[in-house]
Amino acid sequence: MPQKPGQSVLSARPYLPLFFALVIFSGLAVFLFLPFRPIGNLKECLTQFNSILAAGGCFLLSRRWLASFNASALAGAVFGFGPFLLSFKIYHPLAGFIAAVSPWLFCPVALWDCYAAPTPTVQIRRLILLIVPFAFIFLFFWLSSLPCIGPYDLMPRTQQFHPANLPMLAGFPGPFGKQIILGLYANVFILALMGLIVYLALLRIAVLAPVLIGLVFSFCQPILDVPPVLWMAIPMLFLSILAGLGAQTMAWAGPTDRKWILFCMLIAALLGGICLTKAYFGQDRSFFFPAKMYGIAFLTTTSLFFLVKLKLSGRLLQWILIVTAIALDLILTGRIVLSNLS
Repeated sequence: MPQKPGQSVLSARPYLPLFFALVIFSGLAVFLFLPFRPIGNLKECLTQFNSILAAGGCFLLSRRWLASFNASALAGAVFGFGPFLLSFKIYHPLAGFIAAVSPWLFCPVALWDCYAAPTPTVQIRRLILLIVPFAFIFLFFWLSSLPCIGPYDLMPRTQQFHPANLPMLAGFPGPFGKQIILGLYANVFILALMGLIVYLALLRIAVLAPVLIGLVFSFCQPILDVPPVLWMAIPMLFLSILAGLGAQTMAWAGPTDRKWILFCMLIAALLGGICLTKAYFGQDRSFFFPAKMYGIAFLTTTSLFFLVKLKLSGRLLQWILIVTAIALDLILTGRIVLSNLS
């Protein structure tokens, strides 16, 4: 495996990388939303703002585990401009704001004294900081439901995560425009798969605690008027950081790591074949586009495999291949998602 990517690179000026990342995310937002003319449309502008806010929070949070600016920027982009965040456009902007602010709420527990010895005082402080994000979300929706304040109906309170949504995590088409989309883009899924391989090797159990809590809440009935599907923001955040970890791993991969790239290449080919089969034999034309995206994922991982195997490239070309594939998926698939939400 590549060198251990669990070391934080928070510098003496931690906000400088965040500033540059926010500039990148703002440019991506303008380019992605350009065909939908958000200027002058308050709801569209707030949707853009929520995406930039979510991307920035994921970027900052991921700096706890990712050593590469590029990897953190990719993690932020795939969270802030992924189907999950974009699909909040169909509801009140404040619902999307709560999903967007969730990464920021976890930054204190992840970044404050992250290398301190696990003394009882430190452990208690971390537990309190871990409770804060959940308490904030509960309090926000509980207050918005009070008659003396509104009540404000930000989004349906009955939507939950169902196992039937799992194929959408692999980039397969779903009921766009009807509910929150619990999905990833095709190229993002392949990177998240690589990130999962690295995570299983490192096995940071403590990181899973908030993810599992969010997953459990997403299957429950509404608690204090919080829509269960909103809790999926935490697992989706985890998957986005895994995608950043996968990108970093592929960009830093050496000859001994090519078997993992080969595995991801084969998965991309398999999923692309499934999409083509669905499109041609299942007469479902919506599978054509994810098949193309998996084709790009296959070409990218194949190129990375041979570059690594033959020792023909350094990190720069590998980063160019990865960033290009993700950018194409973010822009092309993101615009399809937004058009179906309009």
